[in-house]
Amino acid sequence: MLELSVQPVTAAENTLSMLGRKYVATGNLTRPEDLIALSASVGVTKSYYGPGVTEMQVKTTDLPETVKGILADYAS
Repeated sequence: MLELSVQPVTAAENTLSMLGRKYVATGNLTRPEDLIALSASVGVTKSYYGPGVTEMQVKTTDLPETVKGILADYAS
């Protein structure tokens, strides 16, 4: 038996779909549409690159040792 699953469509995916259809039909986008497409593409591809928001939150107020070393190098 074939199982079908439905994935929810995010606002970014919906935006890229609309702008993609316009781009294919006309061959260009307006400057605001270019910016919207850039923002939406980041929303879609963000999970492929780097840590998420929870991993990026600073848990302590102390700087990492690498940053302290760079600060010391630039101070001298």
